[in-house]
This record gives sequence, structure tokens and C-alpha cells, in this order.
Amino acid sequence: MGAFTLIPSLEQPSVFLIMGPDGRPVSIINQFLSHLAHCGRSGYTLRSYAQGLAHFFGWLTARGQLIDSVTPQVVEAYITDFSLQTKGGACFIDPQKAGQINLLTRKAAPSVQRQPRTINHRLSVLASFFTYLIQQYTARGTGSWINRTNPVPAAPQDPRNAHGMPGRDLLRRGKAGELRRRVPRHLPRQVDPLLAQQIIDTAHSWRDKAILTLLYRTGQRIGDWNPWAGRHGILGMTVADVDERAGTITVLLKGSRDEHRVPVTDDFWPLYHQYLRYERQAGLGASALWVGLRKGKGEPLSYASFESSLRYIGRKLGANVNAHMFRHTLAQAVVDQGNLKVAQDLLGHQHLETTADIYASTDHQAMVEAVSAAKSQFDTELTHVSHPELTSPTVSPQNHYVFRYDDITLQELDQVVRRPSGPL
Repeated sequence: MGAFTLIPSLEQPSVFLIMGPDGRPVSIINQFLSHLAHCGRSGYTLRSYAQGLAHFFGWLTARGQLIDSVTPQVVEAYITDFSLQTKGGACFIDPQKAGQINLLTRKAAPSVQRQPRTINHRLSVLASFFTYLIQQYTARGTGSWINRTNPVPAAPQDPRNAHGMPGRDLLRRGKAGELRRRVPRHLPRQVDPLLAQQIIDTAHSWRDKAILTLLYRTGQRIGDWNPWAGRHGILGMTVADVDERAGTITVLLKGSRDEHRVPVTDDFWPLYHQYLRYERQAGLGASALWVGLRKGKGEPLSYASFESSLRYIGRKLGANVNAHMFRHTLAQAVVDQGNLKVAQDLLGHQHLETTADIYASTDHQAMVEAVSAAKSQFDTELTHVSHPELTSPTVSPQNHYVFRYDDITLQELDQVVRRPSGPL
């Protein structure tokens, strides 16, 4: 496959530039990425779009095809190859354990194959890119893409699921989404309270104990702190975001980066003080609250570093856990208490429907009570109503059938029994 690589832009740290196999910038992609940056897309969106287009252009180059020759058939062939490839990533995935269910967390081990959501996202990347290409060439009045049809044909989009922003809408491809994959709905995976405490106790540093306690007690996203995507979530906190007097912390929400203040339970503060006293150097110039202790010492703690520590703890306990499971745990506990609006405010969801769709689609306690009531009703009916055919059926000489049929049915059955059997 042609080597199309990503490099960060020197002018815009959040923008990635695509370099071709000849080492030159691929202007047709970089102009699109710059357009997304001007539209205010996040660093995560820009990176994922850059990676997707670099992979697509490499696939075209390996087959000797040009971007001008892309048709719906070419897109279909690419998506087919993409869906069959083994997914990459920084974390090693053991093919022998893929799909196995962990009994402690009821969470399946990651699969080596690309998932439906990833395939659908790649389709959205291509659709947005070709839409931009057609609009630009048509506006200039010159070029091979003037008034052409998008090779990733899109059905009319449901406005309820539209952001109205290029690069963020997940378009529905084809007449009935023939290239899109159905994304299965999974219940949120949670951490058992006993396991959660074991994870916190097993953490080897006061820093990790404090972060895990915040995840478990506040339900906030783990977030990140890096130069190209900025900061958000717990890892994006600064020293000034902790207000012990008020008993709160302030985090930046994902996407909009709005400030969000939530209360903190008392068990966090002793861990936090131990971290400041023994692990975070006094007078450290960095404004980041959570910093590296060994590799990258004194630098802001990244998501990759924290996840590596959490996976190590999980392996010691025999549990596959991730940071987002703590968020699900607190949210479900609050919703189960009947505080759906409180859960929305804690999680920072913009719409109550989002919280309800994830955590209140079914009332677990109501289902338990309904099943229990139904069982009691069945037991009562069995106690007060006689059902000889269900208890101890007897066959009398007059009634040689197990069930007590009426006289007409008995006569018909007797005639069938006495009728001579013929050839089948």
C-alpha cells in the first residue's frame, strides 16, 4: 500500500497534514482538513479524518487508481477490503481471547476485526470528503468533479440525528444503507462495587488512586491532555480546577469544551493530598494537575499512559476494565434511584433524552417486581384451581385418554382409533 503519512502542522497544532509516497503534501486532502479546522472541528475529528483519507489514498495507489476515477463500485470494493482487514491500534489484541467474556466485568475481549461503527465512520469520512470536492470544483467552474454525483450515495438524512456541521454528521449511505453496517445495541458495562474498590486499592500510585476515585465517584470522562487536541475530562484538569473548600472539581466537557462543575465525595481528598505531598513536585511549572511520574516525568499525564496503567491493574485482578465503565456505574446507580435529571446534570449531557436512552431504557427494578408478581399469580392459580392434566393424570376404563375431553371429542377420537390403517 502506498505510504501516505500524517505529520502535525507547524502553523496549526490541531491540524494534521498528509504526505504522499514522494514526501510531498497531498494538497487535495490537506485543503479539506484545513476547511474542517476552520469549521471548528476538534483535534480528534481532524486526526480521524486524516487517518481515514490517508488509508483510502494508499489503497487507491496500491491498485493504480486515481482519485478522479472513483465510482460507487470503487468505494464498495474499498469498504469490503477495509471491513475484512485486521484493525490496528497501540494495544495488542490476542486473537485467542477475542470475543471471550470476562466473568468479573461481563465485558467481551476486543475483536481483531473492524467493528460496524468503525466501518460506518469511514463511509462518513469519504462522503464528507467527496461532497467538499464536488462543491469546490463546481464553485471554481473547472476540474473533473464539476456537478458529479457523490460516489458514496446518501439517502435522505433524518434531521433528528443531524448536527448540521460538515465532518460531524454520520450520513446514512445508499438507498437503505447498503454499505453501512448495523451497529448492535449493547447495555452499558459497569464495574461491580467490590471490584471497583479492589482496582483502586491495587493502583500503585497515589495519583492513580485519586484519578480512579474521581472516575468512580463523579462519573466524568477520563478525557486527555495533548498538544493537538487540547484538554478535557479528568486528565484535562488544571490545579485551579480543584476547589476543596467547596468540595468540587471543574472539568471541560468533550466536544463543546464547556466548563462543568461536580461535587466530590470525602474519600477523594486524602488520596489527593498524598499525591500532592509525595508524587507531584512542589513548584512544578506545569499547570496540569495530573503529571507523569516516571516516563514523561513532570509532563501532563496522557490518556494512553493512564490506560496502560489501568490495563496493568486489570490483568493483576483478572478483569478487563476501562475508564468509561466507572462512568456507566455511577450513572446507572443514580438513575436507579429515580434521579434521571440529576444523572443528566452529573454526566454533562445536553439533552435528557441522551441519558434516558442509555440508562433508563428499562427499569430493572420494575422488571424484577413484574416477574415476581407474575410468578406469584401463577402459583396462586395452581393452588386454587384443580388441573388433573397438570398434576397426576389418571386413565379410567371409561376415559382411556390422558386429558378430559368432552363426549363429542371422545367419540371422534374412538372412531379414528378403530379405523383400519391404510398405506401411507
